[in-house]
Amino acid sequence: MQFKLSKAFVALSAVAVASASVIVAKRDDAATCTLVLTPSAPVDPSTDLVGEFNFVIGRALALETGAGIEQLGSSFTQNADGTYTVVDTISADGLTAAQTASDIEGWVGQTETGIAANWLVNSVTCA
Repeated sequence: MQFKLSKAFVALSAVAVASASVIVAKRDDAATCTLVLTPSAPVDPSTDLVGEFNFVIGRALALETGAGIEQLGSSFTQNADGTYTVVDTISADGLTAAQTASDIEGWVGQTETGIAANWLVNSVTCA
């Protein structure tokens, strides 16, 4: 009986270690992308654009991949020509950073749905 219990303990320990390493790997597998976006309509100056960009990018990636998304945040600058340069760090369950980056880079020329506006993706570069 002692032998069987020790085997069970070893097996459970291995599962716990494997599970912990998957969680750590996911957190380390985020892509950071810089997108240049054009709104479909003028955006009210009181709009929470960080929230808007988190929504737009997170929603688009979730719909495209069918995966759970971990949105680590975005920042932006408004450009003189009316576009916005957005830097976003995000990961998708089961995807590497390179796979996530590749998906997002494929959005160039597409219009993604937002709350305040829809956003044309002019360009994307990911690191």
